[in-house]
Amino acid sequence: MGGSRRRVGFTLVELLVVMAIIGILVGLLLPAVQSAREAGRRAQCANNIRQLTVGVLGYVTVSNQFPPLGVISDDPNKSSSATGPPPSVPIYQGIASWINPSSSSTPDQLEVPMYNWVVEVLPYIDQATLSNSWIKVGPTPYGTGPYSFTATATVGQGTPSNNKISSTDISVLVCPDDRTIVKNQGNLSYVANMGISLWPAVPYGWSAPQFDGGGAGPSCMPTGQDLGEVTWSFNVGVCRCLGLMFMEDNGNYGPTTTMPWNVRNNPASLVDGASQTLMLSENTLVGVSGPNAFNRGISTNWATPLPTFCGFMTNLSCGPPPCYCPAGGNNPGQDVDGPGWATANPPGQPGGINYGQNLSIEGSYPYSNSAHPGGCNMSFCDGSVRFIKQTINSTVYAKLMSPAGSKVNILYRQMPLSEDEFVP
Repeated sequence: MGGSRRRVGFTLVELLVVMAIIGILVGLLLPAVQSAREAGRRAQCANNIRQLTVGVLGYVTVSNQFPPLGVISDDPNKSSSATGPPPSVPIYQGIASWINPSSSSTPDQLEVPMYNWVVEVLPYIDQATLSNSWIKVGPTPYGTGPYSFTATATVGQGTPSNNKISSTDISVLVCPDDRTIVKNQGNLSYVANMGISLWPAVPYGWSAPQFDGGGAGPSCMPTGQDLGEVTWSFNVGVCRCLGLMFMEDNGNYGPTTTMPWNVRNNPASLVDGASQTLMLSENTLVGVSGPNAFNRGISTNWATPLPTFCGFMTNLSCGPPPCYCPAGGNNPGQDVDGPGWATANPPGQPGGINYGQNLSIEGSYPYSNSAHPGGCNMSFCDGSVRFIKQTINSTVYAKLMSPAGSKVNILYRQMPLSEDEFVP
């Protein structure tokens, strides 16, 4: 008995149609999934920087001042006395041999990189054990003791060295999007606001590299002269108003020694407002590295006190002698900001936010830099955290960097900042 047979299964055309539909759905969903993952990582990064900001504010509450950006034990034979630098000994001869990576001066055994702001805030980020183990002072001069962040010597059996401590990974110090992480080496993704220079007494600037290994070096330093006390004190006064944390020189005698060019801000220094002053930012080009051209040939981690490894700055141009601070400034007699501030954040150019995504050498880019598309997580001195777009107006960005831009010398004074210029 004849009849048609019932077909079972799918035809090839039907299978192809189903596969095409699935492919389209996957293509539509995949970007959403990736976007959700990036949003999650960015949120975790923001939480990390928020915890670090709370840690810094904890330090400020106890000390009534912000921590130093970094501390270097300077050779007193290459530095000046606390009464002021004699003409024959430039004040930058000792400490600058560490701060300035292009310096021809080789740091001697008495010039020791000690620690940075991260070490100071350890007790306030739930790391009291590491803080209590850190070796800051001792019976011998710094240059002959186990006080550097690179020191492998200890002060007693069972006591970890500073190098062992600073090679310990701490999750809150690392952005989950940071692609430069090396496990168990003491990674770091966050840096502090150092304003316009690597060191305020002699305002070293930085020429941002256009590619790995090219173009980096100081751009705001005096040449061919010794600086007198009046000059460097003026520089410190200007730079203090335009940044938050700064390098310190302890003169080889310990953290209680106050060199005349050391300066710290405190809550009263934030005259522009804590909510309008940046504190911390991301930078994926700091933290763990082997010896390179920017760290004076030493390996680095989260305790490194070299400014390009623990701080971020603006990309301002320099002014003519005798003032070596940026020629941002005000237009005398005009109720507008001077044109120089417009160089603070050149979008898509060296020195701009996230241009460092094109680079890979640690310590080569002391500017805001993240692995997030479109901008960086940054924190403010009131404890808030915001995602600052890499296209932010340069003049606005320069004002956010400065705690007292409205009170600085008239040549550099800034106009007031409206919150709607940076708050979404």
